Amino acid sequence: MSSTDLQPLKIPSGWSVEWNLLTETDPTKANIHEFTGSSLLLLNSSSRLKAIDVSWRPEGDISGAFQLQVICLRPTFNAKTNTMEYDGLWETPELEFQTKDRLELVAKINHLMFYLQPYTDNRIMLKPGVVDESNEGIRQELFKGLTSDVATKIMASNHKELQDLLLEHSAVSKTMVEELAHSGASKGIRNKAKQLLNSKRFKK
Repeated sequence: MSSTDLQPLKIPSGWSVEWNLLTETDPTKANIHEFTGSSLLLLNSSSRLKAIDVSWRPEGDISGAFQLQVICLRPTFNAKTNTMEYDGLWETPELEFQTKDRLELVAKINHLMFYLQPYTDNRIMLKPGVVDESNEGIRQELFKGLTSDVATKIMASNHKELQDLLLEHSAVSKTMVEELAHSGASKGIRNKAKQLLNSKRFKK
């Protein structure tokens, strides 16, 4: 296929084309062998931390369809190259869409590029692209379940974000809240804990 028959797309600011093998050609028995490869189109947005990937599945099979996935991107700082890299969360696509209709696919791509909401990276970071391994490990433990051991680690961490997550946890106890009201990592944490103690939940 020549580059002149590539499928036109309405690409807004903030999106980049990593590669594009998507053409204005509709799949037929005569050309289905051209619909191969792991990806026909890959678009990235570092500002929204999203990627749009398009492929034809099964490859080279006229009974197949266009497969679109929206993949969230996690920024990772590469100290060797002094650049930010983006790791795709391919195991857990945010959105999946399939169609045999090329024009329906194009309309979906154009819509998503304008309206996809930015991905929120909830990991605890030391700086952009650099994970705070110790405190992120505690956050992961909390995500699995609140135990007295996890609560003790959060209290000892003196980390505002972790203590805020503890206060918002459905299983947080009055004792934990009282401790944060007295010795939370910041005035904001202490005030939030005091407000929680005055709520109906703990005034009973």
